[in-house]
Amino acid sequence: MLFNSSHRSKLLLFLIQSYILALLFDGIVRKWLLPGLSSQIMMIKQAIAVLIVLKGISSIKELSGWEKSFAIIGLCVFITSLLAGHGSLTVALYGCLPYWFGLTTSYIMGQTLNRKDLLAIGKLIIYTSIFNSLLTIVQYLLPVNNILNYTGGDVAENITGMSAAELAGIYRPAGIFMHATQSGLFMMLSFALILYFLLIDTKSIKRKIIVIAFFFDIIACICSVSRTVIFIHIGTFLFFSYFCHNGDFIKKTLNFFIYAVPITVALMLTPFGQNAINNIMARFDEASRVQYKKKTTAEGTIADLWNRNVTYNINAIIDPHTIKGDTIPFWGYGQGISTQIGGKLLNMKSQSGFSLAEFDGLRIMCESGYLFGWLTIIIRLGYSFRFLPRLGNLKKRKKYLCIMLFPPFLISFYLINTWGNVFLSNWAFLCGGLFLASYRIAKQNRKRI
Repeated sequence: MLFNSSHRSKLLLFLIQSYILALLFDGIVRKWLLPGLSSQIMMIKQAIAVLIVLKGISSIKELSGWEKSFAIIGLCVFITSLLAGHGSLTVALYGCLPYWFGLTTSYIMGQTLNRKDLLAIGKLIIYTSIFNSLLTIVQYLLPVNNILNYTGGDVAENITGMSAAELAGIYRPAGIFMHATQSGLFMMLSFALILYFLLIDTKSIKRKIIVIAFFFDIIACICSVSRTVIFIHIGTFLFFSYFCHNGDFIKKTLNFFIYAVPITVALMLTPFGQNAINNIMARFDEASRVQYKKKTTAEGTIADLWNRNVTYNINAIIDPHTIKGDTIPFWGYGQGISTQIGGKLLNMKSQSGFSLAEFDGLRIMCESGYLFGWLTIIIRLGYSFRFLPRLGNLKKRKKYLCIMLFPPFLISFYLINTWGNVFLSNWAFLCGGLFLASYRIAKQNRKRI
């Protein structure tokens, strides 16, 4: 086992460990080992989350108001889904799972895990990141119809035989995960931990291992052909530089980059490096051209960042309409209807997946309606943003592991991450659990963590 049970429920620790492993290796099983059972395997992680709540709730004296409020809203939207929405009991139950077993899973993990557990999980994620980065680089170079690039769907005929290195983002490698978005969120957590183990806690993982993880991650970042992954890395490093800098950090960083920068520059000057850079730049150019024809690449990129992360969600909350422009009912269309599983169960292909909304701000409003949609968004954002004012105090007390686990927690709870996807919602709850555990430990322990 990853964890030492010592006075804690062995079953609960086993379930949490299984939950983590199910999330990390979900794509490997679904893409290559048992692709015919992809849908069934996808639900395993959700089933484990339910078991964690059922087992853990008995050892937790009381849930906080956040978890209670979210569960109550889940009950309300479940009722409105049946009475004023799509009316399907199965789809409503599926759509309400994040309300009942989401924040509660994070809370139970936060109350259960200790520092040794977090370090063990961190090591597992670092080793997994090396494998994921290597596979991403290989996938980048192989044709998109190669078995290693299998994603469960059909490959368009016009790109068959071509590699991601030639397609400027039309196809993006996903590593060991099912989709590039999942890989991107994993890379955010792994990169945050790489920086922590590389420049703060330099004794928990062998130096050679963490340096290898760092270089492979940077190469995989370029090979991902994803603007989001690029921005995640830049943002995480800037966050780390501000909140974790001290005399030791500056010295370690300078010593490391004396060697890292020349090696990275030399790699980028190779034919492989030049192709990777040209390809990612072509991705930026193409995305800006399609979305903002009259703007330069830089202007289009900045505008896209602002529109997707701020304007889109504000408009969705104030004046929500479906992608087709339809006005949503006051009580919404019902929970689960905008998910792929829910759409299939209802035989409503025109309203499943991204047909109602691409990002979660609008998806929540479409499913939950005005009243409960607003309440859902307030609680979901408040659950993570409430810790922002406390980062300064954590910085003064040098609680660096807690600080570095905050960005993955915040981003996975923010509205650009769709909880309509089973993996993405449970990944958010995992990141939430890891951060809450580190925060609880930081409050209890005066020593640096």
